[in-house]
Amino acid sequence: MAEFIVSPNQEQQVKKLKRFLEGWRMALLPLKSIILWEQQWHPCAIIGSVSFLYTLIWLLDLNSLATFAVIGLFLNFVDFIVPVICNSLYGPSAWTGQHEKTFEEVCKSIVATYNKSLHSIHQFYSLRETSPYMYYILSISLLLTLAWVASSINNIFLMYILSTVMLLTPGVRHRGIFNTLLTMVNMAPKSVKSE
Repeated sequence: MAEFIVSPNQEQQVKKLKRFLEGWRMALLPLKSIILWEQQWHPCAIIGSVSFLYTLIWLLDLNSLATFAVIGLFLNFVDFIVPVICNSLYGPSAWTGQHEKTFEEVCKSIVATYNKSLHSIHQFYSLRETSPYMYYILSISLLLTLAWVASSINNIFLMYILSTVMLLTPGVRHRGIFNTLLTMVNMAPKSVKSE
């Protein structure tokens, strides 16, 4: 994981997040390695898990409200059972200084990503005062495109694609795949304009 410069405000956020995720700390360590693709099979596990979940949602064929209720029940169940299982499998002696350091890195990474996303949203909305034409052109174009795509493609499939991309993005960034692709594009021969 990249090193993050942590401000005093972010330090408070990290402490709050560590307290909030206390029961999940033993589960977060293997999740970190899966999300960052530390093994070659991790991207396949992510795609397989997301595919299984969305296939189940598709097979149940529930209406929207029932789907949200089932997802909420599932998340509540997981939030209850994971700390219970982690506490029963791993005692307090299993938590080492290295684990604590990794847990701190995960929390810093989550806080930094959250703050970066919030900053991007604030920058977009600040366009409303600084450049209202650009703001309305971007927002209307984005909303029209979103409405067109959502009416053309099945919503469950769109959520599947969005979930898969969101879960694969940290691994792509960690492995530098996106930078490699950009480098390859920049190294491609440029076409010469003939006069």
